[in-house]
Amino acid sequence: MQAINRFRIPACATAAVLCGLLAAPAAAQAPSDFDPPHTPWGHPDLQGIWTSNGVMGVPAEQPKEVLTAEDIARQERNEALRNQQEPDRDVNIVWDEPETERKISQPSLVVDPPNGRIPITAEMQQAVDDWGPSHYGIGITSWTDLDLWDRCITKGFPTVMAPMGYNNAYEIMQTPDYVLIRYEIIHDMRIIPLDGRAPLHENIQQYWGDSRGRWEGNTLVVEVTNFSDKTFGTQQPLGSYRGGGSGMRVVERFTLTDENTIDYRATLEDPRAFTAPWTLGIPLIRDNSYVIYEYACHEGNYGLEHILSAAFKDR
Repeated sequence: MQAINRFRIPACATAAVLCGLLAAPAAAQAPSDFDPPHTPWGHPDLQGIWTSNGVMGVPAEQPKEVLTAEDIARQERNEALRNQQEPDRDVNIVWDEPETERKISQPSLVVDPPNGRIPITAEMQQAVDDWGPSHYGIGITSWTDLDLWDRCITKGFPTVMAPMGYNNAYEIMQTPDYVLIRYEIIHDMRIIPLDGRAPLHENIQQYWGDSRGRWEGNTLVVEVTNFSDKTFGTQQPLGSYRGGGSGMRVVERFTLTDENTIDYRATLEDPRAFTAPWTLGIPLIRDNSYVIYEYACHEGNYGLEHILSAAFKDR
């Protein structure tokens, strides 16, 4: 589905992790003894088109058992912001992607720690709260207040792995020395070397970081470092997962648990953002009938002009 200018369509697991509190995972699919098919050169064959639609609607985090006064105030503020920006939420049905027939049940997308909560630091929570209103188009003073997705630069990583209302497809391609992943959102293409090369110098930072992969048995393990500080606070709630600065490190694991399911796990570490590492778990379902159409975003960047015009209309 082509995504044209939107401001802002809520993510399916939405309105809660950077600008509010989303809800999250439990145990995603556990690795099994499945003997996967292999490529001619001997690696497990992950090739094909996969979607995260099986967990569409699963919250990012599990609800807190006990809410503080600050939690309640934050929830009320975010609900008011959403109602102000999106008085008729049913309008988004135009953009929504049909869910897959196969649904996977889990309490949240966060599978570790066991309580399904992101162990966020006080500093990062304050940054999230400060950034929240701009997520709804409130208090914008320039294009720099808008996130990378609104600016059609990138959806961000690992944000792109979380299911949203649409464009939740990932095409995996393999060679003996590389794994390539094409993401439907923004059509980002990620190239993961498998040849043991050293990471980039720490001074070279990128929106999606620097990926290095290896096989551990039937699991593809990818370590991602060298994130840019420009990615922090620039994604929507599930975006940047309250982290994403230059100090973040992500370790991904892709494991085929049957012919049509990849158990995807991503463990995030960032001392500034998190008090402890935490893990995102998203089962990916094979869907080779899925057609990845052009993701036009807003061509000519007209959407950005209109967003800014709307933000300044009453000033």
